[in-house]
Amino acid sequence: MPLATLAARTFALLTLAVALGAGATSQDDALARVTAGLQNANPEAVLADAGDRVEIVIFGQGGMFRRAQATHVLRDFFRRYPPERVAFTEPSSSDDGQSATGRYYVQTGEPSLNVRVVHRFEDEEWELTSIRIDQRSVVRPTGR
Repeated sequence: MPLATLAARTFALLTLAVALGAGATSQDDALARVTAGLQNANPEAVLADAGDRVEIVIFGQGGMFRRAQATHVLRDFFRRYPPERVAFTEPSSSDDGQSATGRYYVQTGEPSLNVRVVHRFEDEEWELTSIRIDQRSVVRPTGR
């Protein structure tokens, strides 16, 4: 494993450990956990803040999954597209949630993928509600 990859994964694990030990979930903590989980190909870490059901759409295919199913979907994705690194831009917030878009860089050298995660503020906690990964833009057009 290249030294840069090892260093990035170590940093992501440390970030996750600090975030998990913090108690109350902040917006930044929730996004940090998803980022670390994606970067370390760890479905359980990605879904740490998910509710009973979470939307996962990969390359236009997917839907609402229970946590156990979502874990399998992500595990299969990581097997096919092992992460090199993940980088999100600043999240955008609304009254009841936040979304963040970014890039998922694949170890195999394939073109990077677009990724979007959505969290909603439910019962005083930030809950992961959606993950979308695609080669195209993952931001839904307005006006439906």
